[in-house]
Amino acid sequence: MRGELELEAFLPAGDRRAAGLARASERWGRLAYGAALAFLVNLYASPAFYWPELFERMRLGVVTSAVCALAVLMRRVTSGERLRLGGPAAGFLLAYAAMIPLSLAWTIAPERTWDAIFDIGKLLVVYAALINALDTPGRVRGALLAGALATLAPSLGGIQRWLAGDALIEGYRTAWRGNYADPNRLAMGLVLFLPAAILLAGQVRRPWLKGLLLFAAAANVAAIVLTYSRSGTVALVAALLLTFLRGHAKGKGLVLAGLALVAVVALAPESFWMRQSTIAEYEDDASFQGRERAYTMLQVIFHERPLSGVGAGAFLEAWTRYAPLKALGQRLIAHNLFMEVLGELGIIALALFATYCAWLLWRLWSVGGERGGEGARALFAGLAGYLVCELVNGYSRSFNLYAAFGLAVAVVVQARLRRRLAAGDAGPARAARAA
Repeated sequence: MRGELELEAFLPAGDRRAAGLARASERWGRLAYGAALAFLVNLYASPAFYWPELFERMRLGVVTSAVCALAVLMRRVTSGERLRLGGPAAGFLLAYAAMIPLSLAWTIAPERTWDAIFDIGKLLVVYAALINALDTPGRVRGALLAGALATLAPSLGGIQRWLAGDALIEGYRTAWRGNYADPNRLAMGLVLFLPAAILLAGQVRRPWLKGLLLFAAAANVAAIVLTYSRSGTVALVAALLLTFLRGHAKGKGLVLAGLALVAVVALAPESFWMRQSTIAEYEDDASFQGRERAYTMLQVIFHERPLSGVGAGAFLEAWTRYAPLKALGQRLIAHNLFMEVLGELGIIALALFATYCAWLLWRLWSVGGERGGEGARALFAGLAGYLVCELVNGYSRSFNLYAAFGLAVAVVVQARLRRRLAAGDAGPARAARAA
């Protein structure tokens, strides 16, 4: 109404502008957070598979990540804060990423390298957007919760497909759709958020949400078992042990870990154990023979191109030049994340990438021992399990991996801020005691 008093009308122009920028910054921050959650949900739930007429052409992953990045950028513009990339240690990851476009100078497949350049650009956008969008402990926790619940789509989809006997891989291994149409990739993706589902179930207060998280955890374990992925099984055991045996209640964790493993042993089908037993008979296994050929080719590449590799994205093209005769024209991925980096970009890139992974795991381990470190413990267990799977697979440019990197750095940043606040609160107390 005319004549109403507006408090901002009595503020100096500079103060009004600052207040307006603060409100705008908060709105952009909320939009960035919402887009980050939408991206994580789409990464697993893939709504386009359920409603193709509505979402198939929208490319929700690209849209949600782009909106998140734009909102993050606008928030920094309105607030004056600098973009976070993960501190000095992020230089290892960025230096590794810079070698991908540089490899155009020596690649054996320029068109594949251009694809890799576009891929790493999108992945770095996701990485930076998540770090800056998840800028409070509550937002980090919300992202972990969204990711954990979103895994219900591929896990239940994989279970339903196995029960229906629908186009099972090799006649008995389940998978899902899209990025999870491969059993090993489905197992990797589920292992990543399984610890978050377990630890968050012990924190939330609402019974329905606690039950939903426990159901998601159980569905993830069941789906991993039904993929018959041997690397997924090893990663599952590692993730469960790291989840339950870290923290203050180690005795209780040991009991829970034992119960979980007993349940897997009791409920897994006999064919699951038959496949796992072939780990000891790897010489006669077709999957191992394919990996052996890939590793043999990697040895040749490393001998001839130790510093440069064959170029980003060019590993499949390298089979025509470097593959052993026993490959018989077959072309496979590197089947090892770190060996893929070595073969495509050389030993310097491998050292940069491996150093970043080691630093991030070490920081998560350190933060996980602090009060309020449940998110760090969940990400440490999930990322460690994911990397275990990658030791016999090989997808160095994966949205799941870079989303995990972004979430992990966000957790580390929040822990650093928490320590600074604690030190600031402790300072006056020391002064008062000294007085």
